[in-house]
Amino acid sequence: MRLCALSLRLAVPVLFAAVIAGCATPQYQTTVRLIPPADAQGRACVQNCEARKTACQSNCQTRYQACVKTLAPQVEAHYLDALKKYELELKQYAAALRNYEMQMRFDWMNRYPYQPYWWDPWPGPYFPPPYREPVMPTRESVRAQLEKSNCQADCGCLPAYDSCFVGCGGQRVTETVCVKNCPPAK
Repeated sequence: MRLCALSLRLAVPVLFAAVIAGCATPQYQTTVRLIPPADAQGRACVQNCEARKTACQSNCQTRYQACVKTLAPQVEAHYLDALKKYELELKQYAAALRNYEMQMRFDWMNRYPYQPYWWDPWPGPYFPPPYREPVMPTRESVRAQLEKSNCQADCGCLPAYDSCFVGCGGQRVTETVCVKNCPPAK
């Protein structure tokens, strides 16, 4: 009887893990394939579309680099502000951590009154601090954040190219393929 109960105790976690693994969500990837037109006039039209896309991307990159250059003087000021914010968050984190350590240290006082202080049926669980340690900012991260919020990196060149490509007689085929945790094929 004990052996049966022991094997049942061991089988439950394995069964639970198998059920959880079976519930994994499939992950899909969408790819776009462009099929060029068959006639010479359509291919010449597509080359015109490609030239416009290249010019659009070049102009977009030029505008982006100009925007980045205008942000250079602001980076240092924003970096100093980020350091001040980090210092404040670090002080708050240290105070919260000290408070947490005191609670954990004096937790034995919160036991039931009829139990001796040394009585504990289970080894005490370790609860990690409820706070996340702040991350020190870098100039590069501040610069990247400023660039992301102030400069536009995508000018919409690819959607315009796709519509031009289709207008020339080409085909745009979108395929969604399962890449991980795929259901069995039918």
